[in-house]
Amino acid sequence: MLLLIDIGNTNTKIGLYEGHLKRVLNFRSVMEEIPLEDIAHAQRIDGAVISSVVPRLGGSIAKRLERHCHIRPLIVNHRIKSGLRYRIKRPERLGPDRIAMAAGARWLYKGDLIVIGFGTATTFSLINRRGEYIGGAIMPGLRISADVLAERTALLPRIRLRVPEHVIGRDTEENILTGLIIGHAGATERIIREMRQEAGLRRAVIIATGGLADLVVPYIKGVRYVNPHLALEGLRVLYELNVK
Repeated sequence: MLLLIDIGNTNTKIGLYEGHLKRVLNFRSVMEEIPLEDIAHAQRIDGAVISSVVPRLGGSIAKRLERHCHIRPLIVNHRIKSGLRYRIKRPERLGPDRIAMAAGARWLYKGDLIVIGFGTATTFSLINRRGEYIGGAIMPGLRISADVLAERTALLPRIRLRVPEHVIGRDTEENILTGLIIGHAGATERIIREMRQEAGLRRAVIIATGGLADLVVPYIKGVRYVNPHLALEGLRVLYELNVK
């Protein structure tokens, strides 16, 4: 059994892989809330791979795996084998989650690719058919945008993110939902269009992933695939490239 650990700013996903992704567990990205030893001891774990955008938490989990489970995990960074060639400035600053998503997309899909991760931040990664990571974009995610709107205004409430029932909002909450969801979708379409044009890759395949993808994707034209576990699939690919 392979342990796949994707640590984000808000949530941590742990996947159990044995021939296929058998189970996915979700936790808040708080150290005390991840029962790592219980998960590892309940299964026969042969290896582990960690992608973490929270260095302190990633380092702690790696130490826990070594100390209690006698497993030295593979840590994702730009130096490991990924099947990608980086055509960007300072690849050492590229998020491990984006490396995992790009590697997973490169393995699972063909052609020129734009991978969009709808998480705490919304990230765009452009990978051409030769496996070159050309670059991307980052914008605030839906939840951050909703939180900031509530925190920085006197009268606007904190809302639960959901698919809007109407584009024309009929109360304050519906107004906010339209602005957030439809506005985010519009910004996403614009970035896709500009990336395709600038790179000369007008037929680049669009792949969406991340915990908030289902809210936005229905309003975005041209998304070919929605893969909620793309980062975990990428972690499995990275493990096989580097360990097996």
